[in-house]
Amino acid sequence: MITYCTATTDDLPEIKALLNDAHLPTAGLEAHILNFILALDGEKVVGCAGLEVHQDSGLLRSVVVAPGYRAHRIGAKLTEGMIELAQQKSLTSVSLLTETAQDYFPRFGFVQVTHAELPAALSASEELQGACPDTATAMLLKLE
Repeated sequence: MITYCTATTDDLPEIKALLNDAHLPTAGLEAHILNFILALDGEKVVGCAGLEVHQDSGLLRSVVVAPGYRAHRIGAKLTEGMIELAQQKSLTSVSLLTETAQDYFPRFGFVQVTHAELPAALSASEELQGACPDTATAMLLKLE
């Protein structure tokens, strides 16, 4: 059975390993670790997602599910959890950058935008400062 919990700094090594295996950036991870949700199979981290908060904007990052655990709605539950967290924090939008999942996120209301259309506050994110390539697709979800 998969359980979900908030990450702590003790979870950093497992999160980094999961992100490295999926070829996702780890830059800036430590600064935002308390805004991460983990999916656990027993004690094993099998998925995670994080939210960087920059002023009134959020950046969804590091959504990953380990091979063998995919297609069980774990990624969806993690994404929904991050959107709920953004709403609790009264953010006006959540953005993301992806090279592989631009067809996955529209089901949550994300729409493709240009990098220039992303909220200016996100320029403080290491992901937008080069951790993610310029070729990554930018997506935006406006919150009410």
